[in-house]
Amino acid sequence: MICEKTPDAPTGTAFVSGCAPQPASAVEAAMRADIFGALALAEGLNAVRVARPFFQHLEVWPDIVLEEFRVAIEYDSIGRHGLEHVGKRETADQRKDRALRATGWEVIRLRTGKLEMLGPADIQLSTWNKRALVRLVDRLREIRGSLFVDSYLS
Repeated sequence: MICEKTPDAPTGTAFVSGCAPQPASAVEAAMRADIFGALALAEGLNAVRVARPFFQHLEVWPDIVLEEFRVAIEYDSIGRHGLEHVGKRETADQRKDRALRATGWEVIRLRTGKLEMLGPADIQLSTWNKRALVRLVDRLREIRGSLFVDSYLS
């Protein structure tokens, strides 16, 4: 059964979803503050409409949605017990990325620890810090172009 709470919007549309889970970590909150502090982008969007159901929803919930760039950012760590974003979870991450890319979005996964990169735009990090923010902005420039991305710099 497909959840009926997703708005009837064109695929690829970013919106605020009442179904989206709350941000999971303090790192994600710090990332969000740093990214939206560095780039003058719309804040608060937490979902993207997709064409095919993703776990009974026609929406996915990236950690950070950059609507103007049509880029979803995901922060992946191995977690406290070393089991996050591996096995079935990694398979679901890849499925989510395909659903987003099918709607014209790009996904940047910030992968920490010993997690292998899953996509062409992913970045391997030891931790989130100012250097990681610079690397992320550089990756956005590679994806969407320097002139476009730089026009949003704060």
